[in-house]
Amino acid sequence: MLRNTLRKKEIKLKSFISASGINFYGTKTTEKIFSENDPPGHDFLSEVVVLWERAADHFKEQNLADRIVKIRTAVVLSEKEGALKKMLPPIEYGIGSALGSGKQYMPWIHIEDICSIYEFALKHPNLHGAYNAVSPQHATNAGLTKKIAEVLHKPLFMPNVPTFVLKMLFGELANAILEGSRASSQKIQDAGFQFKFPDLKDALRDLLNSNTPQ
Repeated sequence: MLRNTLRKKEIKLKSFISASGINFYGTKTTEKIFSENDPPGHDFLSEVVVLWERAADHFKEQNLADRIVKIRTAVVLSEKEGALKKMLPPIEYGIGSALGSGKQYMPWIHIEDICSIYEFALKHPNLHGAYNAVSPQHATNAGLTKKIAEVLHKPLFMPNVPTFVLKMLFGELANAILEGSRASSQKIQDAGFQFKFPDLKDALRDLLNSNTPQ
C-alpha cells in the first residue's frame, strides 16, 4: 500500500529506515558471533525477517527511495515494556531463575541506544543496508537474570525453569526463549555510532535503580 501510494503521488523518499530484527540469523545457540555479512537462518522467525527486509529493499529496487537502512533490532531493555518488564516480577519476589540451560545468548540494547541508532541512521546519508542494533557486550539468559538480581539487590537461588515446562507452556514458541545467538555491533560502531549504555549492569542501573542505592 505504501509503495502504491508513493508511485501514485510520484514521491521519492530520500531514506527508508526499516525496523528489522536480530532474529534474521536464526534462533539457535552457537559460539558464532553473527555479522551483517552472514546469511539468514532457516527457522520461522528468520524467514519472517527475511521477507520483511525483502519488502524494504523493494523501495530501492522500484526507485521509490534513494537508500534503504535495515535496523536489525535486539531485545530492547526498557523499564516500561518488553522482556525486561516481564522478567522483573519473579526476581523482585525473590523467585527469579534462568530459563532452560540459561546458556542461550540474549542480544540486548538499551532503549535510549536503539532510539539513537534510528536518529543516527536518519542523519547519516552514507548508511546503507543492514545494521545490527545490539549492545557490544554479550549476555546469556542466566547472565542477564543474575545482573537484574544484583541491581535490585535480590537473592537468586531458585533452580532454572526446566526446558520441558517452557515447551508445555509455549509450544514451538519456546525455542525463541531457549535458544539465542550473539550478533556483532561492529558495523554500526565503525560507521561512527557510540553506545551510551554498552555495559549491561550500567544499562540496568539506569533503568531500574534510579531510586535505590548503588
